[in-house]
Amino acid sequence: MPPHEFRPATFDQEESADLRRQYVRHALRLAIAFAVLFAAVYLAFRWSGAAVRFGASRVGDRGVATWHVIGAVRNAATHQPIPWVSIDDDPSGRPPFFHADADHWGEFDLVTLAEPHRIRISATGYRTVTVNVGRVWFLWLPSGKERYDTELVPE
Repeated sequence: MPPHEFRPATFDQEESADLRRQYVRHALRLAIAFAVLFAAVYLAFRWSGAAVRFGASRVGDRGVATWHVIGAVRNAATHQPIPWVSIDDDPSGRPPFFHADADHWGEFDLVTLAEPHRIRISATGYRTVTVNVGRVWFLWLPSGKERYDTELVPE
């Protein structure tokens, strides 16, 4: 081996190598901070765009159904499923109104607006039930799902 490879580094060489390592660490930290900030701004714009689109659709009476209300309807006396139950947005609310029918097991999936409103669950031979659905924070989260199981009382 040549003798100059075993020669100790000078103070200036050690300082410049140490500064180089510090600059690399600092640059990596800045790059990570920039990426996190960029992602946060992107998510904020995406959320605000969804909220503005939802609000504009409501103002223009073109509400987009993004909220799923799922559940099951049973007989209050026998606890047996009630088939073909009608689930509707309450007509006393703001339009548009959405509708769904339960299947033969009484299970339903109503796609409706995310804002707080009422739905009516009705079947022939049973008392109609009115239920509050939706979330107050619909402008921030204009889509989602909630479960509501109910029992109808025979007339």
